[in-house]
Amino acid sequence: MKTKILVGVLFCSFMGCANKAPKSNVTSKSDPTDEAVYFVEDTVVDQSAGLQVIEALSRVYGNDPNSIGGFIGSPRCPSFLEGMFFDGSTLVFQVRGDTAHARRILESTASSKAFRLEQVSEGNYSQQQLKSILDELRRKYDSLTDTNLKTNMCGWGMGLRYITVRFILNTPEARQAFREKLLNSPAIRFEGPEQPIIDERIGTTDTLGISLHPEYSVYSTEASTASFVLLNQGNKNIMCGEHYFITYEDENGTWRELPINDAAIDIGYMVSPGRHKLFTANLYPKVHPNKPGRYRFFYEVMLNAGTASRRDILMMSEFRLTDNKQEVERAIKMKISKEPEGYGIRYIPVQEESIKENTVYEVVEEMPEFPGGGLPKLMEFIQQNVRYPQSALQSRLEGRVIVQVVIDKDGSVIQPKILRSINPVLSIDNAFCEEALRIVSIMPKWKPGSQHEIPVKVKFTFPVRFTLPTD
Repeated sequence: MKTKILVGVLFCSFMGCANKAPKSNVTSKSDPTDEAVYFVEDTVVDQSAGLQVIEALSRVYGNDPNSIGGFIGSPRCPSFLEGMFFDGSTLVFQVRGDTAHARRILESTASSKAFRLEQVSEGNYSQQQLKSILDELRRKYDSLTDTNLKTNMCGWGMGLRYITVRFILNTPEARQAFREKLLNSPAIRFEGPEQPIIDERIGTTDTLGISLHPEYSVYSTEASTASFVLLNQGNKNIMCGEHYFITYEDENGTWRELPINDAAIDIGYMVSPGRHKLFTANLYPKVHPNKPGRYRFFYEVMLNAGTASRRDILMMSEFRLTDNKQEVERAIKMKISKEPEGYGIRYIPVQEESIKENTVYEVVEEMPEFPGGGLPKLMEFIQQNVRYPQSALQSRLEGRVIVQVVIDKDGSVIQPKILRSINPVLSIDNAFCEEALRIVSIMPKWKPGSQHEIPVKVKFTFPVRFTLPTD
């Protein structure tokens, strides 16, 4: 049995996270919760002067004078204006043609000079051009039948001046397949390692009563996953997450990193003394044909998490892949002994802290769980029920609202609170917050959290993501 605690979710895309639609439009395809962000401190810059310019131009060029943004491309907007974004605190307008003429018009209309102009030219793409290319890429990707290419594409996104596609393994063959089967555009840049990099790191297999083992003695070279068991036979709780990496020994005896999708959801687990955690790792045989031989699985654990004495330990477990089917069929599964009566008493204090009636916990042994499948089902519920504010649709604004609730002892969702909104400077921000709270109000009861097997009140934080619908 394992005890699981969700301590936070962080999705790190290769392009970064953005709150405003024009600046970044990143897609990752690893999980329905890919865009969930918890406990992230954003860098704060003063964009108030640029926002005032946007508000002034919205009143003149926008279809709805009460909406902020979304005026580029409207019938009232000058045709030379093809995009805008913030470069730190500076508002940048992308214009085609005479920049001096454009500056005079925009300064006069906005009654401000708090912006910079960038000329659109061949090879210097505007946000409108990039959005059109990105929409075409999404449509073609949805109908793509090449599973090898699909698996290798771990993300894509719209930057300020070009579109970036990230491969797990960025080979000439992968780039050629992309150009032939999806898009051949000079606006697209490719990222990712071109070949497996050398990585001779070594971890520990067993320390302080913590050990890491492959679940089976051998796996097939065609296997898409391998599983590993983390055992805690020490005297302290350990924390671990979803991040891992794998190395393999090549034909020359050099250890190299196995190419994997490094865009991940960071979920924290607590493994108590006497408990274990089963972890499944992807091997991506469609991206990198895996050969028979030695492999190493690396996994980081933490002792004394959240304290000044925190200690990170890089665990390692060596395993093998084989192309011998008989050997795979004879593979031995690791047997985890059943805990004997009283096991763990020497590790866990007999005098446990009493449960207080009205205490609201941040972290407990068994965290609350959304019905039907936990976090993925929660994200699915939000996506299916969210109603995009009409004013936000007109303004073409995107972003996420971070909500905190308390899951009561009977599973009821109570005390909703907005921890972070999309942009408190904009009046439309209230519409996003109100919709996020409406979503909370229609949620079903959760499986409540528990401490020492007793239901308790627990805080839970999650995002409500607002993404503009594609045409």
